[in-house]
Amino acid sequence: MKNNHQFQPLEGKYVNLREVRMDDAAFILSLRCDPKKSRFLHETENNLEKQIAYLERYFTLDDEWYFIIENKKHEPLGTHRIYNVRGTQCTPGSWLMKDGSLPEESLEGLLLSRQVSFEKLGIKKSCYDVRKGNKKVVRFHKMWGARIVAEDEIDYFFELTDECYYKNKQYFRDML
Repeated sequence: MKNNHQFQPLEGKYVNLREVRMDDAAFILSLRCDPKKSRFLHETENNLEKQIAYLERYFTLDDEWYFIIENKKHEPLGTHRIYNVRGTQCTPGSWLMKDGSLPEESLEGLLLSRQVSFEKLGIKKSCYDVRKGNKKVVRFHKMWGARIVAEDEIDYFFELTDECYYKNKQYFRDML
């Protein structure tokens, strides 16, 4: 397991959130290399050995958490990461769900990951980028109260504070 922490799985109404395992490599790669899903991601080479090597490296890190969102039958549905954890700031990303996942499963997976960030890790500010073309996700983050702090030709750069998280989490829980 990781050097300085161990993640205890979280159970929600629709999904569970658990730390990634080595046997998740092929599932992660299938999501990241899906042409429809990967159009808003940094490119990933379709190479299982490299994905396995990435996960081996991940398990040596102290500043990153990689999660699998799974249904109640413990079947993987999606991924989410918290990385670049520096003090009370982090970068979330890699929020991908397989086709056929219910909106409730996707939303609750992100809620559980944000619970880890803000409630367990004590994060005060979450900073991340979203491709401008990913309009649904841009709109979703704005609904959370995240604000755009910068942009370039491709991306919007968002900040979500713990204050916005706590203010809006019940609204999103009520959607479930």
